[in-house]
Amino acid sequence: MVAPSWWTQRRFGMLVHANLATVPAWAPIGQYAGWYRAHVDEHVPDVLLQPSPLAETLAHHRDRWGHIDRYDDFFPFLTFDEFDADAWTGLARDTGMGYAVMTAKHHDGLCWWDAPNTDRTVLHDGPARNVLGEFAAACERADLVFGTHYSLLDWADARYPSSAYVDEVVHPQVLDLVQRYGSRMLWGDGHWGAGGSHWRSDELIAAVRRIDPEVIVNDRWWSDRPDVRSFEYQLPDEILDEPWELRRALGPSMGHNRAETSEHLLTAPQIVSLLTEVVAKGGHLLLSLGPDAAGRIPEPHGERLRAAGGWIRRHRDLVDRSVPWTTWGDAECRYLVLDGVLHVIDVSGRGRFAALSRSVGNVIAVDSIDGAPVAFEQHDKDLRLVRPPRKPQRLPVAYRVTIDQPPPAPIELFPDAPPPRLVLADVLAGANAGAIVQLGDGTYVGPARVPDGVTLRGLGAHRTKIDGLESEAVALGVGSRLEHCSLHGGGKRIAWLPKIVVRIAGVGATMLGCHVDGHVHVDADDARVTSCSAIGIVADGANRLQLVRSALRGMQWDCAVDIAGGSGHVVESCEFADVLAAVRLSRTIGATVRGNRVVARWWGVQLIDTEGAHVIGNSFEHTMRAVDIDGGTLAEVTGNAAIAGDSGCVVQHGASDCEIAGNHWERCRIGLLAWDAGAFRHHDNACIDPGDPDNALTIGP
Repeated sequence: MVAPSWWTQRRFGMLVHANLATVPAWAPIGQYAGWYRAHVDEHVPDVLLQPSPLAETLAHHRDRWGHIDRYDDFFPFLTFDEFDADAWTGLARDTGMGYAVMTAKHHDGLCWWDAPNTDRTVLHDGPARNVLGEFAAACERADLVFGTHYSLLDWADARYPSSAYVDEVVHPQVLDLVQRYGSRMLWGDGHWGAGGSHWRSDELIAAVRRIDPEVIVNDRWWSDRPDVRSFEYQLPDEILDEPWELRRALGPSMGHNRAETSEHLLTAPQIVSLLTEVVAKGGHLLLSLGPDAAGRIPEPHGERLRAAGGWIRRHRDLVDRSVPWTTWGDAECRYLVLDGVLHVIDVSGRGRFAALSRSVGNVIAVDSIDGAPVAFEQHDKDLRLVRPPRKPQRLPVAYRVTIDQPPPAPIELFPDAPPPRLVLADVLAGANAGAIVQLGDGTYVGPARVPDGVTLRGLGAHRTKIDGLESEAVALGVGSRLEHCSLHGGGKRIAWLPKIVVRIAGVGATMLGCHVDGHVHVDADDARVTSCSAIGIVADGANRLQLVRSALRGMQWDCAVDIAGGSGHVVESCEFADVLAAVRLSRTIGATVRGNRVVARWWGVQLIDTEGAHVIGNSFEHTMRAVDIDGGTLAEVTGNAAIAGDSGCVVQHGASDCEIAGNHWERCRIGLLAWDAGAFRHHDNACIDPGDPDNALTIGP
């Protein structure tokens, strides 16, 4: 379906995220507060990725809600007695938003309108008013396009996930949202419990479009033809031609989370920076807000949104009507084209624009949005404004840029032909142990196996590329080496599942200085990966894997280093970013994780039933659990630093004979949590400025 005209001209929206968990409104920092039921009840179905139960939430529930035995006992506290739908839409308008989406039903099954075929609605329990209906009417008054977010997963309905649930609940309720409430966006969620044939998604969407042909749907219904691709907390790297939307909150939790502080929320400049990056890459931004149990949007959230909204409203045309340029920009700036005129948004305040070097043409003028000329200097590498740099804490400044296009390039009498794509297996044919096979510039086509004892060497990751296309690019034999190449292949990645590009199949094989657009799978003992970059490393049953001085960057929902079994592994001096878990060790013996720098969503280092693991001298920032010891014995966690996370160390599931000593935990909610743990020793740890001072050390149950 062709997107309706409003979609292309309203690029910024609000998601109101609420369910019964709005009452406790709590999760460890980095988790979703809306999953509270799964965090205290391990018996709910189809829990994906989330730990269930969650020790931190069990401890919080014991201390704060010990009188609540059943999740539904929260209903009397969900009053919404201060709910004002016009206040919600007023905040959206003040922030410069053009559309609004409300959670009609989240995973706990609570419906926020008079939904058909269920009594689990806010009209029967809690607020006793049609919250979604009031909000839909307020959106119409405020000229906000109204949409709904609906979870196919339902922890409360006994019919889930049967065909009766699909027939009696999902289809009638979704159609009701479109027919009676005019929902023009249907954002699905909780779809992973079954496929599209079970949900009969295409049949449902066809029925929706018979009611309103312009309804748009996202890609979380398993529909064959979704209109919008969804991203959650993770931006695409480059400009996308297809319609897409980033969904995230001001903080790590999609719903209201009392544990989050101002430190965990986006500032006004960060909101504008995020929005302009999304728009420069051709997308939409849906920013999630969670009301409290009284129905109010917490003021710290509203304050930051309104501060950003002043800039967004002044630049509404640039946000809503512009299109991407040839490049989106970088950490310094964003590039957008409005009415044929190039605009650059100075995010960093340094006034340096790398994409506006002389190679793009002669820049004739740079003007501020109000028309005032701005002095500049254009160089071979960039364009620089002639003014003192601005503080990055301030809101960015937008400029209009006039470029005199460069003259056409002269005709090449003898153009350079692109290097041929050589078949790598042919290049390696006949190579014997001890040989060095030197690759040149260009692309080599795999798959291929590097013979035992052979070194395959490129000219650098930016010059020599090996592409396995839909297959693994390279397999390494016994004692073989792969050096200084860029490796691709393995087909399209499916969600967070590993995409294997390189397989280390031979004992003692080595990778050095390579970039891997995917995962390295280790099948053999004594493998070594040094000074490489990759999405992840996977090993099962191998011994003595060494990963050293490498960088791993994921997609927010994956595990960077996932090692199962074996002994003597070492992960040392690596950097991790944009991952759910940095290092996960399962059933290993004598592994060492030392001197790494980690920024991860939920786990820094996770030890599952390991023996004698050593976690030494690592630094963790903005990571829910810096170190998590799940079962096992003889773990040593010493000399680590955790900053601005939730917990410095968690010991649980019967983990015994552990030693936690000499660690530095700063601005974490708690330092050490031991829950259902065996004997452990802790001493000489420093817990500085904890978010929960009374529970810096928590032991339970």
